Amino acid sequence: MSGFQEIYETYSRPVYRFLLSLTRDESMAEDLLQEVFYKALLHIGTFEGRSSLYTWLCQIGKNAWLKECKRKKNYGVYPMEEIADTASHGPTPEEQVIGEEERLRVRQAVLRLSDPYKDVFILHTYAEIKLKEIAEMYGKSEAWARVTYYRAKQQIVQEVSK
Repeated sequence: MSGFQEIYETYSRPVYRFLLSLTRDESMAEDLLQEVFYKALLHIGTFEGRSSLYTWLCQIGKNAWLKECKRKKNYGVYPMEEIADTASHGPTPEEQVIGEEERLRVRQAVLRLSDPYKDVFILHTYAEIKLKEIAEMYGKSEAWARVTYYRAKQQIVQEVSK
């Protein structure tokens, strides 16, 4: 058990930060962190070492987060970046409505992406995971991750500009 405790002590903070970047909710990130390490403890024998342990744990966390989103049908948890910079005085009500409509269209376009485009886009854009690490999660090359991310962006732009 001390070996797994070392894994927990080494990776709990970075995995928590990863989950927090996905959820933008401290409570949910903490719950998912517990689930990640519970599942990791159950399935540590299946870890093949084809990726780093951190990458494997993040993959478990991402899957748990997506499962939770589907369970709650609460897709609003996807963090969306602000579309336009606002002046120091803040946006007008009209600008707020337009911004919300644009964010909604982007969110819907992201959710309509097929796998793996959706996963790669969310992990790279919102969770700020490097494309090289995403490629490791999927057992693919970094070039595959770059192409997948680029195609996802193109699909989102096309969808939003309709």
